[in-house]
Amino acid sequence: MKFLYSVCGLLLLFVCSTFRQTDHLTHSVFVKNTDSLYSVMQLDKSFNNNILFKIVDNIPELRKRIPTGEYILKRTESTYSFLLKLMSGQFIRRKITFPEGLTVYQILERLNQNTILTGKVAKTPKEGSLMPDTYFYKFGDTRQNIINRMKDEMTKFKTQTNNTTNLSWNEVITLASIIELEAGHSKDHPLISSVLHNRLKKGMRLESDPTVIYALTINGAYKGSVDRKRILHKDLFVKSPYNTYRNKGLPPTPICCPGRASIKAAIHPANTSFLFFIADLNTREVFYSDTLKQHNKYRAEIKKRQSSTTQASIK
Repeated sequence: MKFLYSVCGLLLLFVCSTFRQTDHLTHSVFVKNTDSLYSVMQLDKSFNNNILFKIVDNIPELRKRIPTGEYILKRTESTYSFLLKLMSGQFIRRKITFPEGLTVYQILERLNQNTILTGKVAKTPKEGSLMPDTYFYKFGDTRQNIINRMKDEMTKFKTQTNNTTNLSWNEVITLASIIELEAGHSKDHPLISSVLHNRLKKGMRLESDPTVIYALTINGAYKGSVDRKRILHKDLFVKSPYNTYRNKGLPPTPICCPGRASIKAAIHPANTSFLFFIADLNTREVFYSDTLKQHNKYRAEIKKRQSSTTQASIK
């Protein structure tokens, strides 16, 4: 009888401790499917009694139901409720966003700065081969996995898109990458595309600043953002196959990873006779023209406005 009372007492103590709430602050608990759940919770120190987790460790049918992930352990949560959360796979899904116009090197840098993702990217992807977008991931996912998904999204988009131009897909993506970095607003994508298409047809140089910046970047001249830095006049003479002020036609590869809108614009340019465009960097408004005379007129007007703005700010 004493033994029975002892067993009942221990069972009651176990049940009470199982439903006892933690008084630790709400925080994340990282669990891998190869981890000992008991060891993880011992290190976490949120619960005084972790025996329930040890029991689960020793029942393979239960342990395999807990996927790798980052789980939120709320303040005042019980051992039992947290275990149910683990077994139902209620892990956190995080997201990482890659805006349109990043180079593959900038994408890799952003991935390497992420402390939740693991591993290294085996090989630097080809420029323009990754689709900019927001990607969801969980604890335990690798950087290579994100890269693979970005490649798959780009491949999927090209497969589902009819290339009606006489350009190869590499040329389309290259043209789209220039459009991406030249256009300040979405409405300008097809218009800028028309300018570039018209110049290609006439055998004119594209004379795109972002191509010069990319040429400087890969030559290590500076470590800047390829869509923000204003180039100097001397930079226009840099010797590089990417410098479209010196070379006719498209650069040999894309100069960034363009988004879907820019790729569509590269395939479907607006129907115009424009050969020139210039942007007011203060307002991001773009002015288009058929002739060099009109283009130079816009340039002078923009320069005058910028000069008056600078003087006003000095005063």
